[in-house]
Amino acid sequence: MSNTELIETLIKMLGELPHRDQAKLDAVQRRANMIVRKVFGENSHYLKDVEDISFGGAWWPNMPDSHNDKYWNDGKIRLMNLFNTMLEEVRLSTTVGETSDTSLDRGGISKRVFVVHGHDEAMKQAVARTLEQLGLEPVILHEQPNKGRTIIEKFTDSADVGFAVVLLSPDDFGYSKDQPSGSAKPRARQNVVFELGFFIGKIGRSKVAALYREQAGFEKPSDVEGVAYTAFDLAGNWRFEIVRELKACGYDVDANKLL
Repeated sequence: MSNTELIETLIKMLGELPHRDQAKLDAVQRRANMIVRKVFGENSHYLKDVEDISFGGAWWPNMPDSHNDKYWNDGKIRLMNLFNTMLEEVRLSTTVGETSDTSLDRGGISKRVFVVHGHDEAMKQAVARTLEQLGLEPVILHEQPNKGRTIIEKFTDSADVGFAVVLLSPDDFGYSKDQPSGSAKPRARQNVVFELGFFIGKIGRSKVAALYREQAGFEKPSDVEGVAYTAFDLAGNWRFEIVRELKACGYDVDANKLL
């Protein structure tokens, strides 16, 4: 029986407690002490809280029944409120624990991996599915809710991640103004290059991997030495390079899941 269920049994017992039944009240209080010790520990303040709630007026022999009833009902309300407080604390701690377990890799790093992409839908989908196979959560900007935010607000709000994979696909052509148009080379879109630099600055270059689509003359961004550039090859070897980079950052990922 879970801790939540244990406290729920106390609430049920108290709710069914017959009016001014001393023997059944004693049973509830004994069970409450036992459950508090099990759930919250031997030094829990809840032990004293249970003990301090008095039903004593209910058995004063010369007291009018109306006063005895009031003492009884007041005590029952206070004890029920205490049990509900205990239940809320257990539920909150359970929720926090579950959130932590599901949002972190076994290595203690965020499972969220940002996927920066251009216009190459096939690259984006292949990388997203690979991350999912590894038990990670790909974060793709256009799939996140807008919530009335600007693009840059949405981007920075979504950038709380442990790793980033940047997809450099040959979506644009560029050349120096001093060169003829025939010298134009394929390159990634400007927003992709910007986001590459953003994540290098935010989480560190060792936590950023760049995949590029192989094409003759493809121009990689300059001034980003130290970033792992990997060719997006048709054989799929890039997937194992991503695993290698993730492992180097402390991720507990298994390449066998990709086979």
